[in-house]
Amino acid sequence: MRTNDGAFFEHSFITTFEQTNVVGNIYFANFVVWQGSCREMFIQEYCPDVLEKINSGLKLITLDVSCQYLDQLYAFDKVVMHMNIGVLGAEKMMLQFRYYKEDNSGERKLVCVGSQGTAAMQEINGKVRAVPFPDSMLDTIDSYDMIEK
Repeated sequence: MRTNDGAFFEHSFITTFEQTNVVGNIYFANFVVWQGSCREMFIQEYCPDVLEKINSGLKLITLDVSCQYLDQLYAFDKVVMHMNIGVLGAEKMMLQFRYYKEDNSGERKLVCVGSQGTAAMQEINGKVRAVPFPDSMLDTIDSYDMIEK
């Protein structure tokens, strides 16, 4: 999706009881899992050839992850995630995430912000080494102007 501030990938889903803790809210670790799901859905939708590269040895390694929780989520909340690129290098990128709770009227409330450092790596001569991201990923990021301004 394109906005005046650039573009982002949007991924939405409904939370379930499986994702809650004993208090009844969504367990914090799910927010990290959702970052991976959002990243994977972006690849599936915009650069599916990357799956072939992963099956041939490419590794998209998470280097670090963060979440800043601003509000609670509960079972059956609709979550809309926005992902864009904060920093992009040839072999590493910082993904930025915004998590929104969407009510029945379509109104969205920001409930979490997060980030994920990701590197492209591959085993070469028995050692895992940094390699450039696949061209299809870089082309998509560039063509949609997904780098945060």
